[in-house]
Amino acid sequence: MAEGGTSHDIPDSPGPPREARLLDCPICLEQLHEPKSLPCLHSFCQECLSTFITKDLSGKMASATAFPCPVCRKMTQPVNPSEDKEKWAQQFPANAIVKDLVKEATMEPMYCKPCGGKGNAGIPAAIWCKICNVFFCDTCKVDFHDWIHKECETVDVTRKEGFVQRQVTEQIRCEKHTKKMCYYCEDHQILGCSRCITIDHRRCDVVTTTQEYCDKLKTESRLEDRKESLQKTKEAIKLLVKTFGEKLQILLEDQNSGFDSLTDLRKQVDLQLDALQKDITDKLVSSYKQEKENLDLSMQKCERLMSSIENTVESSETAVQRNDSVNTILMYQRGQAEMESYQNLITEIRKSFASVRIKHVVDLSLVRLDKDSPLSLGNVIIERKTEQLPKGISTTKSLCECDVKEVGKFSIKCPSDGRDCDAAGIVYLPDDHIVVGDYNNNKIKLFAALGKCLDQMNVPGKPIDLCCIDYDTVAAAIYNSEIHIIKVNHAKLTLSSKIKLSNGAHPRGITYSNEAFTVSTPTDVYRVGKDGVSNKIASYPNGCYHLACDPRTGHIYVSQWTSKAGDVAVYRLSDGKLTSISKVGMLKDACGVDVDRDGNVYVCGRASNNVVQMPGDGTNVRELLTSSDGVGTPRAISVCGNTFVVTNESKNSNEVRVFELY
Repeated sequence: MAEGGTSHDIPDSPGPPREARLLDCPICLEQLHEPKSLPCLHSFCQECLSTFITKDLSGKMASATAFPCPVCRKMTQPVNPSEDKEKWAQQFPANAIVKDLVKEATMEPMYCKPCGGKGNAGIPAAIWCKICNVFFCDTCKVDFHDWIHKECETVDVTRKEGFVQRQVTEQIRCEKHTKKMCYYCEDHQILGCSRCITIDHRRCDVVTTTQEYCDKLKTESRLEDRKESLQKTKEAIKLLVKTFGEKLQILLEDQNSGFDSLTDLRKQVDLQLDALQKDITDKLVSSYKQEKENLDLSMQKCERLMSSIENTVESSETAVQRNDSVNTILMYQRGQAEMESYQNLITEIRKSFASVRIKHVVDLSLVRLDKDSPLSLGNVIIERKTEQLPKGISTTKSLCECDVKEVGKFSIKCPSDGRDCDAAGIVYLPDDHIVVGDYNNNKIKLFAALGKCLDQMNVPGKPIDLCCIDYDTVAAAIYNSEIHIIKVNHAKLTLSSKIKLSNGAHPRGITYSNEAFTVSTPTDVYRVGKDGVSNKIASYPNGCYHLACDPRTGHIYVSQWTSKAGDVAVYRLSDGKLTSISKVGMLKDACGVDVDRDGNVYVCGRASNNVVQMPGDGTNVRELLTSSDGVGTPRAISVCGNTFVVTNESKNSNEVRVFELY
C-alpha cells in the first residue's frame, strides 16, 4: 500500500484530530498520498488504487474497460482503457480539495528567523508576525520587530510547543480556465467559473453563485435532510455489519463444534485413521473458509460505504462551519451518490442473504473396529437457508409502490428443440441464473441473466412448474410423473434425485418451505416430504398448475384455472385452511404465481392477458402488465429482488421477458 504523509499531534489544536480521518485512504487506512479522485468523488492513494484495479481485474478478460469503485462499487472507466491497467490510476485527476487539507494539516517547526540568520538556529519562537510572516523569539521581538513594526498584529505561539498549523485558504479553481469557481448551474448540477458559465451555460435557466446555492440548500433544510438520511443509512449499515459479525461468530462456533465432535469420535479408532481425519478436517476448514470469505466480502463492502458516509457527514459539517460553499455542494453530491450506492448494495445483498450452518454429520453405525465393517469419520455438510434482511434494513420505496419497465428479453429456443417452446415453469435464482421448464420439448434449460443458454437437460416427461429450494437447487414437477431435484452448479444442470409421491398422485404446481414441498394435483394440495410421504392438506374446485410460498409467513398461494364469474382466482392456504383473496374479474385463468420480499403476490392472468400485483391479503390489486405491454397469455412468473421474468404461452412463446420495478 502507498505510504501516506505524516502529521504531528498538537494539544488543543482543533484542526488535525477532527479532519485526520477525512484524509485517510479507504484502502490502506493511512493518510492519502498522491490522492486520485474517481468520478463518484471518492479519493484513494494512487498506488493503492492501482493495486486495487489490477487485483480486481486479475483473471478477467484482457478487454475489460471498467472497474468498480472500492467504496461505492460504481463502475468506473479510465480516460484511456487501452493503456495497461497498471497505469489507469494515473489517468484520474488529483483531488485538489484533499491536497489542500493535507497542506492544512501539515505541521512545521517554529524557530526564530533573526537568530537563525545570526547562526543560532533552533531558537524557539515566541511570536509570529502576520504582516511579515516571520517568527521572533522574545529577545528579537524587542530588539528588531517592535522597533520597525510597532503596529503589526502578532500571535503568541508559545503554547503550540514548537509547532504551528498553517491554514490554507486558497480558493478552488477551475481546472479548465484556472479561475475561481464562483457559480453553480442547477440545470446541469455542476460548478464553474465565470467563463464556464458564459460559454457553456448561458442558456441555462437557473445559474447562481455558489454562495446563493449554498444558502438555498441551508434555507430549504436540504443539508439537514441529507445529513439525517446519511445518518440513518449509517445506522442501517452498522446493523448489517453487526448481523454479519453475529453470523461469522456462529460459523466460528460451528467450526469449533465440528472439531470437538471429530476429536471425540477419533478417540474410538486407532492411528490408522489419520488419513481419514485429515480429509474430513480439510473439508471442514475449507467450508468454513469459503463461507467466511463470503461474509468478509459483504462486511467489507458495508464497512467501506459506512466509513465513507461517516467522512462525508463530518466533511459536510466542516464545510458548513467554515462557510465553504464549494465543498458543501461537493459533499452534498457525494452524499447523494452514497445513498444510491446503499440502495444498490441492499439490492445485491438481499439476493443472497442467507443463514449458513456448517455441520459435522456422523453415522454411528459406520464407526466400528471390526475388520469387515466400513469405517467413517462422517461428512461435512453446509446448510443454507434464505433469510429476510434484519428489521431496519430497507430501501426507500416499497415494491407495491414501484413502477415497472421492461429491461430485456431473450429467446429460450435451442437448435435441438423439435417444437416451439412452452415455458410452463420458471425460476429466477439469486445468483442471476434463470431456470426454465420447457413443457413442449421435455427439457429443463439454464440461462444467464442476459439470455445466454448455459445448459439444457432432457427429462422423461413435461415439466409444468418449478420452484427454488435454495440458492443453487430447484425442483421441477413433471406432469403426470414425479418431482425432480436439480442442482445448478458452475453453469451446469445436474439431476440430484427423484421423488415419487407415496399416494401415487401426479404433481402439477410445486413450492418449497420448511424442509418439505407443497404440491398441487388436479383437485387437491399435499404436503410432501423429501422421502415422498404425502399428506393431503386441502382441496379446491378448479384446476391448479402453479403454487407459491411466502417464506416470511409460510402462506401458500394457489392459483385457479377458471374464467367463470364469481369463482375464486387465487386462494391463500394457511394451517390447512383455504381463504379467497381474489375472484375472477381482473384475473381470468390464473396460472403462474410468485411472492416478492415484501409479501406481495404476483399472478399471471392467462385469459385476461395481464400480470397483477396484490398484497398477501388480496387488497389493492393492480395491473402491472397488460396486453398493451405485449403480454399475451402469460403463463409463468418468477420474482427476484426488484426484477421479475414472465413467459408467454402463445404470443412469443419462445421468449422470456425481463421486467424491473423502480
